[in-house]
Amino acid sequence: MADTISIARLRKNPFTVVPGERVTVWAGYPELRQALLDIVESCRSDKIGLSEFVILHGELGTGKSHALRYLINWVAEAKKKEFESQVVYFESLKLAPKMDFLALYRSAIEMLLDHIRETADWLDYVIEDSIPDEDKKREAVFAQRKEAKYADGSITPTFPGLPRLLRGVKDNDDHAIRILTGHAEKSVPLSNYGLTGPIDNEFSAVRCLGAYINLCTRGTPALSEGQTLARNKAFYFLLDEIEMLLDFKPAEVVSINQGLRDLMNACPENCCFLFGMTGDARQIFALFDKFVMRRMSREPIEIQPLDDEQAVVFLKEVLKSYRSDPADPDEYPFREQALRKIAIETQEKTAAGLFRSCRRVLEKAVLAGRLQPGGWIEEQDAQEFLAT
Repeated sequence: MADTISIARLRKNPFTVVPGERVTVWAGYPELRQALLDIVESCRSDKIGLSEFVILHGELGTGKSHALRYLINWVAEAKKKEFESQVVYFESLKLAPKMDFLALYRSAIEMLLDHIRETADWLDYVIEDSIPDEDKKREAVFAQRKEAKYADGSITPTFPGLPRLLRGVKDNDDHAIRILTGHAEKSVPLSNYGLTGPIDNEFSAVRCLGAYINLCTRGTPALSEGQTLARNKAFYFLLDEIEMLLDFKPAEVVSINQGLRDLMNACPENCCFLFGMTGDARQIFALFDKFVMRRMSREPIEIQPLDDEQAVVFLKEVLKSYRSDPADPDEYPFREQALRKIAIETQEKTAAGLFRSCRRVLEKAVLAGRLQPGGWIEEQDAQEFLAT
């Protein structure tokens, strides 16, 4: 017996309540999509270039996580060549048994390790390229000049030790990696990297991460001689379920607020902070202090439930995106009136609510033998299966 998806002539089940790791489909909400794309594009160095801090909120199931993951795919895959940017995504703020900004920093750096290795190779090349050709011809002089470049502190003045840490990562130096990830033991020779202390608090974590972001997106005058040398157009930090802050201890909330505020201060250009929250806009004031709130670049963006007609359009666009045969009608295997009946009967007209109703009707239609290959789910089928 053929399975439900093949009978419905779909590539895969479109009615998943939890978004997949890779989200490529957007349906409905055209104004919301454009607003979010405007945000992620505006902070690129080849666009407006100023940093963004925006909250995306709505009821449970409205599609906030789906929207964030769609943006990840847009920046990192679909438009990768245009963006030339890096994305850090946390699906939840609960990253460690004890949550504070340092835990957030550690998780971010661990996610970025491959990017950091690429940056280390890039920086090494830029440093070598900045050394005069006559000095490159003499091996000892070349090595001395290169070491001086790494150590003079002018490449990343807000965190002078970063270039030597990057060189350590490039050379697979375990000490450098442990320092950078915030896990350095007392025995680690910090002075070898131009450091007087480990990265073990909000202040040092912000200085290091801010210096790294700015190095990647803005380059460094110490090596560029007035030219812009940067390997990324922007950095993106997408954090979902930030309402979890309400469950954190007061000291943890203070630490995260201070760290975020200082990181935004450290990165006034080419950085995007886009947070997803379940709830209405009033809750935001319970999550963030006034100093963080003042750094919001736009009003909070709400994903609202759909009305009946919007829900029908939304479901048709979803089904069209999952067609195994593009020649099939957009709404197949549902008649449009069946989708309208589903929309009317679904009380919570969120993406999750509509998907639950559609999945229920589709599965029951197949199990009851009402939907055969090439057939349709009719309005009366939807009415009957939603009532049982």
